[in-house]
Amino acid sequence: MKVLVVSSSFYPKIDGSTRCVYDHARRLASSGDDVYLATRGMPGIPRSETIEGIKVRRSSYSFRETSLPNKAALIVEQMINIFRLQRKFRFSVIHVHGYVSGLAALPSKYLFRVPVVITTHGTEFLWPRDLWWRTPNQLKLELIFERFVLKNCDIVIAQSEGVERYMIELYGSGIKGKIRIVPTGVDQTKFVAVARTRLSKQVLFVGALSEIKGVSCLLSAFALAHDKYPSSRLRLVGSGPMAKKYKDWVRERHLESSVDFVGPVRDDTKLLSMYEGSDIVVLPSNVGGPVSCTIMEGLSCGRAVISTDVPGGIPDILGGGVGLLMRRGDEAQLASMLEELMADDSFLTELGENARRTVEEKYTLDLMVGQLQAVYGEIAG
Repeated sequence: MKVLVVSSSFYPKIDGSTRCVYDHARRLASSGDDVYLATRGMPGIPRSETIEGIKVRRSSYSFRETSLPNKAALIVEQMINIFRLQRKFRFSVIHVHGYVSGLAALPSKYLFRVPVVITTHGTEFLWPRDLWWRTPNQLKLELIFERFVLKNCDIVIAQSEGVERYMIELYGSGIKGKIRIVPTGVDQTKFVAVARTRLSKQVLFVGALSEIKGVSCLLSAFALAHDKYPSSRLRLVGSGPMAKKYKDWVRERHLESSVDFVGPVRDDTKLLSMYEGSDIVVLPSNVGGPVSCTIMEGLSCGRAVISTDVPGGIPDILGGGVGLLMRRGDEAQLASMLEELMADDSFLTELGENARRTVEEKYTLDLMVGQLQAVYGEIAG
C-alpha cells in the first residue's frame, strides 16, 4: 500500500509526537508499505531524504513559533506539497497527525478522492487553565478548526478509551462512528533492559523541563523521599525554558550530588542506557491527552512507572497494577509512592515484570501498525 504520512513535527525536532510519527512511519515502511512523509522545512536539513525507508519530503517553509499566522502559512505550503505528491504518486491513504496537517490534506481528499485518517496529540483544553499557552479566544478558534477537520476526515484514531471519551466530549458525538481505537505502540525490541543491581534507587524523568510535565512536583517529592533514602538519585533527561529555575531550586537545597540534569538526548542508544540505569520512571504530568512515549518506553524496559491520573490515555495504560497513578500536583502522594518503591524491592520487581508483560501483550509497535494497516484496508479504494 502507498501511504502518505503528514506531520508538522519531525526529526531533528525531538518530542513525543515526533517519536510517534517516526515509529509509525518507519514500521509501516519496514513491513512493506511504500511510505512518504510530508513535513515542514528545517534550516540546514535537506528538502528530500530517505530515513529508515521513509521518503521524507519537506516544504520550504519553516517557523519557530506556533502563532496562527505561522500556522496559516504552513498549512498553505503543506497543502501545495501534499497536492503535488498526491498527483504524482497517487497514495492509497493519507494519515495526518494534528489538525494543521489535516487542514492541509483535506483539499487533496476531495480533489483526488483519497481517504484521510487523523491522529491527534492532545489539546490545551485538557490542561489546567494556568498552564495554557494560548488565550481562551485563540483556543476557541482552534477548536472550530479541529472540529471541522475531524468531521471531514474518514477515520479518527484514538489511542485508548479515555482518549475516545474526551474527543467525543470536545469535538462532538458526530465523530463517534469514525473513531477507531489503536493503542500507542512502543518498539519493544529496542526498549528492552536487563534487571539492574540496586545498590541505590535511581529515579528517571524524560520530557520537557516544564510545569506541563510536573517537574516542580517531582523535585519536591524526590526531596522528601531523599530525606529517608539519602542514597537515592534523580536523573532528568530533557530541556526547557525553566531548566535554570529547576537547577537553582536543587542548588538551594544542596541536592546537586543527588539530582542530575542530563539535557536533551537524541540518540536512542544513550536514551536506552538511561532507562537501564533506572529503577523508577516518573512522569507527573499536569496535562491530559494521549499516553506519553516516556511511559511506554519505561514500561517496555520493565521499570516501575508512576504517572498522573488525568483525562486520556495514561490511566488506561497504567491501571490494574501495570503502574502507579498519582493525583495531579500531589507531591506528598508522589513522595509516598517513591518511598514505598525504594523500600520494597519485591514490589519494584513485580511492577517491572507486569509492565514488560503488558507491553508484549498489548502495546508493541507491530500490534499498533498492524491495526493501522487494517484501518487503511477498511477505507482504501
